[in-house]
Amino acid sequence: MPIHRLSELAYYQTGGSCVRLYLPKSVSEIQDAVREIQGLSQPFFVLGGGTNSLVCDDHWPGAVIALSRMGGLRTLDKNGNIFCEAGVDNSGFARFAVDHGLTGAGWMNRLPGQMGGTVRMNARCYGGEISQIVKKITCVDLSGNIIVHDDPSKVFRGYKDTSFMQTGEIIASVEIKLEPGDTLATRELMKFCEDDRVLKGQFTHPSCGCVFKNDYTVGVPSGMLLESSGVKSLTRGGAIVSPQHANFVFNRDKGASSRDIIELSLMMREAVYARFGVWLEYEMEILGHLPADLAKAIHEVRARGSETPELEALRARFALSVRV
Repeated sequence: MPIHRLSELAYYQTGGSCVRLYLPKSVSEIQDAVREIQGLSQPFFVLGGGTNSLVCDDHWPGAVIALSRMGGLRTLDKNGNIFCEAGVDNSGFARFAVDHGLTGAGWMNRLPGQMGGTVRMNARCYGGEISQIVKKITCVDLSGNIIVHDDPSKVFRGYKDTSFMQTGEIIASVEIKLEPGDTLATRELMKFCEDDRVLKGQFTHPSCGCVFKNDYTVGVPSGMLLESSGVKSLTRGGAIVSPQHANFVFNRDKGASSRDIIELSLMMREAVYARFGVWLEYEMEILGHLPADLAKAIHEVRARGSETPELEALRARFALSVRV
């Protein structure tokens, strides 16, 4: 049986290998894959675009289901309803929508990843959030049954949080509701999104986007906490912190291992806690076999430290920047 290099599928371009790889092209093929895996009593994980995840370095003894061939995309009517399979690229979806005279998805342009992952994590950026436009979601559960969610309010639970993160249901397709209209403003937003990401150097090296979530109870974005903690000077092996955005960890020149990236992220989290008493929560999802020492460190939880003058000053500076 051939060995599959997962680094060739992952956006971060790191990771180990597996023997059993499924590349379904339809919801029925996802069902077949899940049932076969369950029949073999193997663990598995799902890999979409890999843009919000990190695949561990060790060989994965189970299976991987990659959704890159789930590329169906079509309009359902003239009222702004679109059918989209999980493997459709976010930017491709945004372009398809605007080319069909539809508004509401411009914020997705140049957002790395595929629609399945975007829905699974309730992605948001540039004033948009996927929960605002999803009408119906078709999934396959861990027994291989098709589940249809036609009330998205029951699966979207808030900031970068959905029920799929707990149930393990595999998103096969979604129906999106957009608005027909003048797309000039949408095209301008799409250009802004692309220009802003390029200006911030987000495509300079492979990354997973933001490593840590924002904690809105803190009142300061995680990137600002990280930058003010001096993490941009930190490195680990081939992993570096982005010079433009302190919440991005780059695989510099494709020379980093997944361990390098994780260990650097742990150093970053420690720096923020030492300076501000804020314990950051990971947004980056770690897939595969995580060594015990890293698992212990990753899953550690610490209580918020006492309010510091440094945090209060940073909060005031952020509030002023928002008003300006």
